[in-house]
Amino acid sequence: MPYLTIDDKQVEFKQGQTIIEAAVAADIDIPHFCWHPKLSISGNCRVCLVEVEKMPKLVIACSTLAAEGMAVHSKSQKTLEARNAVMEFILINHPLDCPICDEAGECKLQEYAYAHGKGESRFEEMKVRKEKRVQIGPFIKFDGDRCISCSRCIRFSDEIAGANQLTFVKRGDHVTITTFPGESFDNPYTLNTTDICPVGALTNQDFRFKSRVWEMSSTKSICVGCARGCNTEIWVRNNEILRLTPRHNEDVNSYWMCDNGRLNTFKFVNANDRVDGTFIKENDELKKVDWLYAISKAADFLKEYKG
Repeated sequence: MPYLTIDDKQVEFKQGQTIIEAAVAADIDIPHFCWHPKLSISGNCRVCLVEVEKMPKLVIACSTLAAEGMAVHSKSQKTLEARNAVMEFILINHPLDCPICDEAGECKLQEYAYAHGKGESRFEEMKVRKEKRVQIGPFIKFDGDRCISCSRCIRFSDEIAGANQLTFVKRGDHVTITTFPGESFDNPYTLNTTDICPVGALTNQDFRFKSRVWEMSSTKSICVGCARGCNTEIWVRNNEILRLTPRHNEDVNSYWMCDNGRLNTFKFVNANDRVDGTFIKENDELKKVDWLYAISKAADFLKEYKG
């Protein structure tokens, strides 16, 4: 297989892979917002700019094909200066919502702002304000102020869900996301957009303001909502399940899961009327017993029907 170098590390790649795909496969982090492995390439965030030797200018890693012998620098002075400038541009109108934003702690913009952003803004004009807390669907609230126009949610709606329910409207720094006239963002997979949104623009109404991510622990599990068995992460705080998110498994559910499985398959665990033990019926009354006794009684019952 062919090789290229990324930050002086030799990386093997497959023909047709882009620089960022080769980097991800080699566990090399190149910052990005709009790129996602299961969505088409839009190339609009420009955060993944890298320097490639013998090329006259910086290129975006998400759409530039890897080539044999290519030497890529993702941390060179030229690259970092460009990345810092892009981050400054993205942050010009972004609100300082981190203390109240649900995405805080798992926000790519927050991470990259700390790594590549300035400590203070040079922008003295009034920030452009957009609609907040917009109910764009039955389960999702949209905050236009926080959106960085990466288009991940639009591409997911078009390419994965096949719903074509979201679009950009307006231009320049007034651009925002909305549903088509008379439409609601209500396909069976809408909440996947809250997972792939790199900022806090799209939030799950069921989980909204329930917990900070660092207050929870996660456990790998399987969704029991249907026979597909989507791989999931269960997020728990104080022994209470607060949310389910999909866990990547290319053979089962890829990066996605349906809204029904995400919202409804764990709530019985926290229900007050949940059956919390084993019971047998004696004299027309349910009696709580331990597991071994219940199993032995079930075995005795089944023996009567031995063929």
